[in-house]
Amino acid sequence: MPDEKQASLDAQKSELFECTPIPRAVMKMAVPTVLSSLVMVIYNLADTYFVGLLNSSVENAAVTLAAPVLLAFNAVINLFGIGGSSLMSRYLGQKQFAEVKKSSAVSFYCAAGFSLMFSLLFALFHTQMLGILGTTADTAAATWQYLWWTTVCGAVPAILNVVLANLVRAEGASLHASVGTISGCVLNIILDPVFILPFGLNMGAAGAGLATFISNCTACGYFFVLLWVRRGQTMVCVSPRAFSLDPIILRRICAVGVPAAIQNLLNVTGMTVLNNFTAVYGSTAVAAMGIAQKISMIPMYITMGISQGLMPLVGYNYASGNRERMKKAITFTAKLSIVFIVLMSIGYYAGAERLVGLFMKNTEVIAYGGRFLRGMCIGLVFLSIDFLAVGVFQACGMGTSSLVFAILRKIVLEIPALFILNRLWPLYGLAYAQTCAEFVLAIAAAVLLRKMFREGNTVK
Repeated sequence: MPDEKQASLDAQKSELFECTPIPRAVMKMAVPTVLSSLVMVIYNLADTYFVGLLNSSVENAAVTLAAPVLLAFNAVINLFGIGGSSLMSRYLGQKQFAEVKKSSAVSFYCAAGFSLMFSLLFALFHTQMLGILGTTADTAAATWQYLWWTTVCGAVPAILNVVLANLVRAEGASLHASVGTISGCVLNIILDPVFILPFGLNMGAAGAGLATFISNCTACGYFFVLLWVRRGQTMVCVSPRAFSLDPIILRRICAVGVPAAIQNLLNVTGMTVLNNFTAVYGSTAVAAMGIAQKISMIPMYITMGISQGLMPLVGYNYASGNRERMKKAITFTAKLSIVFIVLMSIGYYAGAERLVGLFMKNTEVIAYGGRFLRGMCIGLVFLSIDFLAVGVFQACGMGTSSLVFAILRKIVLEIPALFILNRLWPLYGLAYAQTCAEFVLAIAAAVLLRKMFREGNTVK
C-alpha cells in the first residue's frame, strides 16, 4: 500500500478510535453489530417458527437437539475470529500495519482449515455424536437430516462468514461486517418456509438445514466480493501470499482465541447436559425448552452484539495507552446494556406463555415453555454484565481472565446447578441454573473491571 494511501487510511481509523465522542463512537460500532445480531436471532427463531408450524414435537426436538453442534462452530469462530480481530485492533492501536494484514490472513486460513476438519470429523462419527446429543429412536433421523446440511455440508461457510465479519469489524468497518451477516440471515428467513412447509418442498427440519447452508454460502460470497472491491482500502487480507505460520502472531491469536474457544466448548457441554436432562421428560419438554432458549436469545444476542461492537474501540485504546477513553467507553456501554436488558426481562416475564405460543400451538409445550422462559429471563441482566466483561478481557488480550470466567460459568457453577436444581425441583429447576451462575459471575465481573480501571494493566 502506497504511503499516501496508508496515511489516509490511518487518519480515518484514528478519527473513529481516538477522537469521535464516546457515545457516537460506541453507537457507530455497536448499532450495526446489534442489528446483525438481531437479524441472526430472527433467523434462528425462523427455523423454530416454521418447523413449529408443522406442529410436530419430533421435528422441533430435532432442531433443539442439533443446537449444541451449531454452537460448537463458535469454538473455531472464537479462536480465529475473536482472537484474530482482538490482535488486529491492538496492532492498529500500535500502528503496526503490516502485522494487521498478517494477522487477518493467519486467522482466515486457519479458520478454513479447522472448519473443514470439523465437518469431516462429524461426518465420520455422526452416529456416536447423535447419541451424545440425547437423540432417541424418534428424533435421531430428523436430527441427522438437519445436521447433514448445517454441519457436514455447511460448517465451512457458516464459520468463515462470521470470522470474516469479525476481521472486517476489527478495523472499524462495523457496518460492512453487519451487512454481510444480515444478507445471509435475511435469505435464510425467505428460504425457510419454501423448504420446510408442505406448500413448498415439505422437507421439515432438513429443509431448515438446507436453507441455512445456502444462506451461509451467500454471506461468505458477500465478504469475498467486499474485500475485492475494497482492496487498497482495507487491511483485511485473505491472499495466500500473506499467509504464514508466524509463531508470534499465532501465539497472540491463541492467547485470546483459545480461552474464547474453550468458553464456547463449555457452553456446548452445558447445553448438551441440559438437553439430556430435559430429554428424560419427553420430546414435548425438549421442544418447549428449545423454544424458550431461542426466545431468550434475543436479548442475549443484543448484549453480545453490544459487547462485540465495543471490542475494537477498547482494544485500540488499550494498546495505544488511552485508558481514560477506554474506561468511558466501557462505562457508557454498561449503562446502555443494563437498562435495555432490564426492560426486556420485565416484558418477557409478563408475557412468557404468549411468546412461546407464537411458535407452537400446543398447550403442553406452552405451559412448559412459559415456566422455562421465566426462569431464564431473570438471569439476563447478570448475563449482560458478564458478556461485557468478557468482551473487554478479550479486546485487551487478557485471555486468562476470560478463561477463568468460562470455567466458573459452566464447570464450577452452571452444570452442578443443573444436577442440584433438577433434583430439588424436577424439570423446572433446569431453567434457573444459568441464572444462578450468572448472578455470581456478575459480581466477579464488576470487581475485576473495577480493579482493571484502578490499576491500569500493561499492554499485552
